[in-house]
Amino acid sequence: MPLIQFPDIKINQDEQIVPLMYAHLQKLRLKEHEQLYASIIPNYLDYVWDSADPKLSWAAIGKNRVVAVFGLRSVWPGLMEVWMLPSEGLEQHAISFIRGSKSLIDIAIGDYDVNRLQICVKKDNTTAFKFAKALGFEVESVMTKFGPEGADYYMMVRF
Repeated sequence: MPLIQFPDIKINQDEQIVPLMYAHLQKLRLKEHEQLYASIIPNYLDYVWDSADPKLSWAAIGKNRVVAVFGLRSVWPGLMEVWMLPSEGLEQHAISFIRGSKSLIDIAIGDYDVNRLQICVKKDNTTAFKFAKALGFEVESVMTKFGPEGADYYMMVRF
């Protein structure tokens, strides 16, 4: 994959999207779904950090707080997966976050020659579902008992 320099995105005076650093993960105030993952997956923040592509991972900052971290990871050439961890307070910055993250994802799709972009969303996680829909994803299928907690998830795609 080519090396691409993504810009920091300043959305409003007190909102921006910046390259992900481990310190951003430590500042997350995990929401209910993510707290469950953290209780099931050992060393959850290290797991997220280790699986994040440093060139394609960002933190959304609102009023000097980390309100979400997200990114893309390559599965193989032409296929990428979006991931996202929301933090408490994201709702107050949702529109800006969606605009900024969509901008970065659109750049990556073009620059990395992506044929298929996918995201897995827990069926009862309405925040994640709305985020995926706002980014242009559509439900492709339901993955029964897929998650680490045994829950059903949507496989959502964007071409």
